[in-house]
Amino acid sequence: MEIIQVEIKNKNALAILKSMERAFMIRLIKQKKSTGKDLSKLKGVFSPEKAKELAGLIDKSRDEWNQRTI
Repeated sequence: MEIIQVEIKNKNALAILKSMERAFMIRLIKQKKSTGKDLSKLKGVFSPEKAKELAGLIDKSRDEWNQRTI
């Protein structure tokens, strides 16, 4: 048995898959939607320059946070 991931493009495709499941040809496995932990979806959102700028701002913020005295 092989497991593959399929992106459903429309309701007709889903209906076909459900009928195949009723015919015991396939088994549909429902998965919970990701909670943003899949970082591969974010690839290419920022330009390399903007990403470096944001990383610098994060580092600066962390340094300022670590220098606080409470």
